[in-house]
Amino acid sequence: MLLLPLIPILLLVIPIFSTRTPPRYTIDLDEHPSQRWNQVIKDHLDYLPGVVEESKKYIPKPLQPFVWWVASKVERFFPPDTRLELEGIATQSGLPLGEIVGLNILYDIAAFDRRHIFGLGCTSIVAQNSAGQIFHGRNLDYDMTGLLKNITVYVGFTRNGTVVYSGITFALYNGVLTGQRPGAYSVSLNARYSGAYIDNILMELYTKFKRPVSFFIRDVLESQETYTDAVAALSNTHLFSPSYIIVAGTKKNEGVVISRNRWAAANVYPLDMDSNQWFLVETNYDNWQKQGDNRRITAIQKLKELGKENFNEKSMVEVLSTIPVRNNLTVFSTVIEPKIPRVFEDFTWVWD
Repeated sequence: MLLLPLIPILLLVIPIFSTRTPPRYTIDLDEHPSQRWNQVIKDHLDYLPGVVEESKKYIPKPLQPFVWWVASKVERFFPPDTRLELEGIATQSGLPLGEIVGLNILYDIAAFDRRHIFGLGCTSIVAQNSAGQIFHGRNLDYDMTGLLKNITVYVGFTRNGTVVYSGITFALYNGVLTGQRPGAYSVSLNARYSGAYIDNILMELYTKFKRPVSFFIRDVLESQETYTDAVAALSNTHLFSPSYIIVAGTKKNEGVVISRNRWAAANVYPLDMDSNQWFLVETNYDNWQKQGDNRRITAIQKLKELGKENFNEKSMVEVLSTIPVRNNLTVFSTVIEPKIPRVFEDFTWVWD
């Protein structure tokens, strides 16, 4: 497929907003884990203390001392590479290890029914055009919008000089919530608010803190070579927080929204071109329930308006840039086409 000119497309589609490309880094998996993130941390030192301080509001105040203490201890349960990376980040940033670990498992700590407390987050879309090309669009929305924009980075994880997988993440954060296995599949995570806070604590104890979702997604990207294997792992492995995991592949109908409970998938909702289900839109609600989310409603209307016949990267940019799909909490947007890996790098932008 002939790619459209990249930068001009973004300028034409989103002319009234200021955007920028996130800095790009290579994380060399052949390097000692404690040293891998040094340059990322060094380049963002001015922003890091503020991010950690702001993140504390996501944890009920009476539990904060306990949570940060536990966070400083649970890193011993992580795989050696993950633990050593976190220790290296703490050393390079000068921040306490417990705060670094706490920030990295913040989603898992806060993934309970709290929509009345904090704003909603994230839109993910998988669309298949009439030629069978698969496009994965993603807006990451979060309450710490201003702070996160300053530490958003694009990272290529390499081994023997070759990119094994890539992702959009944040300085201080060695997990992945948006990523791609080149030529195979892409993954994004949306928050699912389900159950009470005690459910998270019980599941954390059951799993011995071994599987925060961002670490697990990174592990899947590294270890699962195919779309089918990735969907199976993301559907069936115990996690200690609920979530929506959206996966796109390279072949016909390779797109799915996995609505996760803590134990396994509550629902797996696939593309189905044969029944004219050519796109999937996920925000922060179960797709089988009635919902009044204007982000989802607007995205669906825009996709139907554009149609599947000529849908491409530019079309997905247009959907992601339409208000309220793009809103005041949107940190970054990206378009991924796993079959053509460079689309991910070229079509990622931070909203200023």
